[in-house]
Amino acid sequence: MKGIFDINSNSQFTSYYMDHIFEENEIKLKIEDVSGMLARLRELTKYSHTEYLRDVIYGIKNEKKKIRLRLSDNFEHTCVEATHKYKTAADDGDVKKEIEEIIYKGSRLDDALAMIRLQGDFEEENSYEKMRVVFNDEMDTIVTVDIYPFGCWLEIEGSIDCIHALAKKLGFTIKDYIKEGADDLYLKWIKEQNLPEMWDVCFGLTGKK
Repeated sequence: MKGIFDINSNSQFTSYYMDHIFEENEIKLKIEDVSGMLARLRELTKYSHTEYLRDVIYGIKNEKKKIRLRLSDNFEHTCVEATHKYKTAADDGDVKKEIEEIIYKGSRLDDALAMIRLQGDFEEENSYEKMRVVFNDEMDTIVTVDIYPFGCWLEIEGSIDCIHALAKKLGFTIKDYIKEGADDLYLKWIKEQNLPEMWDVCFGLTGKK
């Protein structure tokens, strides 16, 4: 079955390539009251922008390493980004620590797919879309409200101390921190709702597996 993007395209890689590796600290939190959370974030942080994101996850059978292909549109510009993203050996307490390696960032989907093809026998595994509302504060902490077809979650990214401090101001405690990624949260949701698993999880939930 051919997926959303044809990784076997014969297009040649011609444009922007990056090889940046960096570490990020973040937590994820479940939002029950979206309107109330947005109001609270306006009080504590500064609104940055809103964007539409489409993520396609690629993997190799029996291997843990994944590549995320992300198409983003902030209603002014579009961007295509391919990254390796994986957890470090140990988290810092209850804050998730991840390594992100950017292998492509630019405007050409064909070039991003060509870079993924160069990494090995990666194949599409699943796909998600979401709306993301982005905020930040004076300590350079980044806060995102991610609205998926199956729920809404808050992510806080920055220094460990700032993450804990802002989460507390927003009314959360460490026990509220979520370690699961989008895949696990989606599978949990369909189990609760007694729904079939879908490969392409988009608004309208029409992409049956």
